[in-house]
Amino acid sequence: MKNFLLIGTILFMHNADASWWDMSPETVREKINQRVMSIEAPVPAVASVEDWTLRREGRTTPIRIYKPNDQSNLPVILFIHGGAWVAGNLNTHDNLARYLCSGSQAVVVSVGYTNSPEGKFPLPLEQCYDALLWSVEELNGMKIAVAGDSAGGNMAAALCLMARDRAGPKIALQVLINPAPDLTCQGTIARQNDSLDMLRWQAFQYLSDPKEANNPYVSPLRAPDLSGLPPAMVVLAEKDDLREAGEDFAKRLQAAGVPTQIYCQLGINHLAGDGARASFKAQESLKVAVAALREIF
Repeated sequence: MKNFLLIGTILFMHNADASWWDMSPETVREKINQRVMSIEAPVPAVASVEDWTLRREGRTTPIRIYKPNDQSNLPVILFIHGGAWVAGNLNTHDNLARYLCSGSQAVVVSVGYTNSPEGKFPLPLEQCYDALLWSVEELNGMKIAVAGDSAGGNMAAALCLMARDRAGPKIALQVLINPAPDLTCQGTIARQNDSLDMLRWQAFQYLSDPKEANNPYVSPLRAPDLSGLPPAMVVLAEKDDLREAGEDFAKRLQAAGVPTQIYCQLGINHLAGDGARASFKAQESLKVAVAALREIF
């Protein structure tokens, strides 16, 4: 596996020299969320926004539903937010959900899965699957796509694997924005004081057992079989150290016969908070994502 530092996630922090291992998950979460919300960006207009609480299989999950207009049978995007698994929520990624809704003219269902370490794998992913089933059953959309950024890109890819393996809903497109498709961290998620330690910290929060890092639903890049998955739009950032893993995943999808497009925005790091807020800096990549969604719909 190629080393990467998650530079974009470092930029979430007020002090890039601070080690996440020396802070509580609650402190990291607060810093990330505050950083995201401090980024000024326009708020895309949508027709309506409604908060729901989804209850399924003993799990409770908040979701937020965005509609571009009052038409029925619109296509649907299930959106899974990023934030290093420990952070991010319906509010931090409100602008991005609105942007996808407005740009693609589709209903967006944003999933407020339980952050780690309170929500250990597979709970957050199962909550996303619950939301996928609910969206198909309740919204009667023409087609459904899944989209996610960073950690959300990881879970969007994993969700497509899960839907395939469970003979679940047919997903029209997976949009992976700066995804993190591999949490194996060269064989350990214990602290090593090396370049992978930030990712190790995230995996440590998300997983109950280090061996779970090899689970395809945790590290989709390591799945033995990627055939039969939905077409993919993989959006990367040139200076993001997640880029190579994202490229590797896209190439494996192509090798498995999955129609896959790759786009790399030049000159930028991991979009992180700028992506969440749909800032002007992020809009080149987001326009590509929206174009892929409009084409498939």
